[in-house]
Amino acid sequence: MEPMTTYSVYKWLRKKRRKKKFNIYIQTYHMVVDPVMVFYSGLFVIFCLFIGFDWLQELITLLDGRGSFIAPYAFFLPFLAIISAAATSFTDPGIRFTSSELQLSFLPHSRKRLLTYLFLEKFIVQVLIIMVVPLPLGLVLMSWEAAVLWVSLLLFSYPLSLWMQWKLFSLSPISKMIVALLSSALSALYFLGYPVILLYLGLCVLIVVFFMREEEVDWGRVIDINDARVWNMWLVGYFTEVNIKPPKKYGITKSIWKKKRGRHYTVQHLYGRIWMGYFQKSADVIWKTIPTVCLIIIVIPMRVEWMLMFTLPIAIVVYQEVAGGLFLDVENVFHSLPLEEESCKSSYLKWAYIGLLPVFISFISIQTVLGESLVAVGMQLIAIILFVYVDLTRVIDERLMMVQKENFYREEWRRVAGLVLLGAGVYHPLFLLGVPLVVFKFGRSGGRELIS
Repeated sequence: MEPMTTYSVYKWLRKKRRKKKFNIYIQTYHMVVDPVMVFYSGLFVIFCLFIGFDWLQELITLLDGRGSFIAPYAFFLPFLAIISAAATSFTDPGIRFTSSELQLSFLPHSRKRLLTYLFLEKFIVQVLIIMVVPLPLGLVLMSWEAAVLWVSLLLFSYPLSLWMQWKLFSLSPISKMIVALLSSALSALYFLGYPVILLYLGLCVLIVVFFMREEEVDWGRVIDINDARVWNMWLVGYFTEVNIKPPKKYGITKSIWKKKRGRHYTVQHLYGRIWMGYFQKSADVIWKTIPTVCLIIIVIPMRVEWMLMFTLPIAIVVYQEVAGGLFLDVENVFHSLPLEEESCKSSYLKWAYIGLLPVFISFISIQTVLGESLVAVGMQLIAIILFVYVDLTRVIDERLMMVQKENFYREEWRRVAGLVLLGAGVYHPLFLLGVPLVVFKFGRSGGRELIS
């Protein structure tokens, strides 16, 4: 006897599942539905269809050709498909690969082929829906060329969205958020009038970058979610008040937490918690410093615009000196705990960088009010972030060596030159090109330079 093909087994499995669900619907119907009520409801529905047909004819005449203004937005559909895939991939794999298909894959049936059948089945159903609803509606609202363009891009966008949703489902939450943010940024550029070809090229690069690596599918999570979604029949659940749910919670926050489990036991996180407690005790210093720095950036340039060339470096220096001064209390913070230098510094720097966010927001706000171009503000912000990232790390390194009574060589000229270039960059962005040249040490080691 020849073994059955994968397709025939898959067809048999789907037939058995449909039959079982149909029997459950029939049992629910006999349990809660009154046949007399169904008869009169059917008559009412038929009556409403006749009324709706006349109303639809009048509506079609009214809407004929009125949708021409939405025709150019057809090219936005691929961007929307990727944004939708990234958003839904947190809680739904998209392709309904259940425990039954998983058991079949343990037999001599290809798991990849079963996934292909599931994908094609869902796509074919979606094609039928598109042909029944969007295509006739598009022909009424738009010209036939625009309607065909919309339907064609719908037929392209849906499988793209479904495939990306399946791929993203097993990736980390950070990867999903990056895809969502980058695709949203490309969508914004689309509405700003950038060439569609270049944006599609960027979309292709995004897809290739994220899917060049092979990721192991989280089959356990896929099975739990799909089994619950396949057998949680809404009508049955409504009448019986029994909802089938996954054995574990797989919401957005739960999926993010699952990827981060165990992080509370790392040394860096422990140090971060200790620093957080110290910041709460030093709240008066922090709440005086950050608003003061923001006011330095905003208030004075509002009266005299060119003063931003001086207030920006002053604000950065004030913030870094206060941050360095708080770090000098490291011995009192950790007391007798063993001190791991790198984890201690990195956990502190993380909070120090977070504290700079109001400063960045203040700078962007004042430049927007003063009418600076977005390109110039972007260049200035990149240069500020680069300078602060390198120089604040150097400041904390020096403070740690001061606590440990170590000798070190302080290259103040780099710091002064960087601040001067940042101030000059407010006058003209070309000065910002010199910031990387002074903050980085080229051609030599970036380690500590001690004086014995």
